Amino acid sequence: MLKDHKERCLDIARHRISLTTWAWLARGEQPPLGAHRRGATPPAVPLSVLDDPATGDVLADAYAARARRVDADTVNRELSVLKAAIGWWRARGWLSANPIAGIERRPAPPDRTRALSRGQIAALFELKTPLRETTLWRMLYET
Repeated sequence: MLKDHKERCLDIARHRISLTTWAWLARGEQPPLGAHRRGATPPAVPLSVLDDPATGDVLADAYAARARRVDADTVNRELSVLKAAIGWWRARGWLSANPIAGIERRPAPPDRTRALSRGQIAALFELKTPLRETTLWRMLYET
């Protein structure tokens, strides 16, 4: 129960950070990075700004600039959070436009955390070994 509460608090903090990032981007500015971000006051942006037709271009340009400053996972998470928030605001009638309609996720870098590549794993499973060893390897890989 306590773990669920901590995870929920972390999710709320991540969402808050992502949405404050978009506040800077909606103003055509870049948020501070690293230690400079702590304690920085984000700009106040009324929701009505997101209904302005020009805001989509401002967000797209600022998002592209942001993507050059931070990794793909960060900007993709921030985009996902804003998409969810805009969907929620639109469902309640608070927004009519979708200012991020043309903004696409950035390609994520390849996963380099695996000990063996997919090709190496496939070659391992094709080896002629006793069934017991093959089963152990398969079981270890699947878990």
